[in-house]
Amino acid sequence: MLKMLKSLLVVAVLAGSSLVSGCASSTSGLAAIPAGDLSVLRLEPGDRIKVQIPDLQGADAEYAVDQTGVIALPLVEEVKISGLTLREAEKAIEKALLDKRILVRPNVTLQAASLRPIYILGEVGKPGQYEFREGLTVFSIISLAGGYTYRADTSSMVITRTINGRKVTGRASENTIVMPGDQIRIVEKWF
Repeated sequence: MLKMLKSLLVVAVLAGSSLVSGCASSTSGLAAIPAGDLSVLRLEPGDRIKVQIPDLQGADAEYAVDQTGVIALPLVEEVKISGLTLREAEKAIEKALLDKRILVRPNVTLQAASLRPIYILGEVGKPGQYEFREGLTVFSIISLAGGYTYRADTSSMVITRTINGRKVTGRASENTIVMPGDQIRIVEKWF
């Protein structure tokens, strides 16, 4: 009988310790997500940019980066800009204008018109897709998404972000600045 009670006690202690370790934040093993920097933002399919070429009539317009990573400009046809920063894309368009002998001294200016949306899921009122705007934080997106649910672990959120062409997942806080294409997950609290 004593042996059986000791066995039950050991099982109870092991079960209790596994419950306690299971209550630790599901983000505790993740490193913090690296800070985003819009100055080195790389263009991706789905982004829309405003192009200004003062010496080329009809070229000033808004263009979408298609699924193959190119934009189609008048006379130039296709220019691959996916994976480039805005400044690098300006240079690529200028080179295409020079190579096709359309302009002798091209001067191209690009601006982001609309960038990839942000996705939020998990313990928020209205999970889904939201338009990216510069300066948004995780807290801003949570607010747009109807706030936390009663099950949300308000100190435990995860962002998956594309950095240098690779998906990186890391821990975030309410003050983390979001970047275009970020996928935010608000984790459920255990008790």
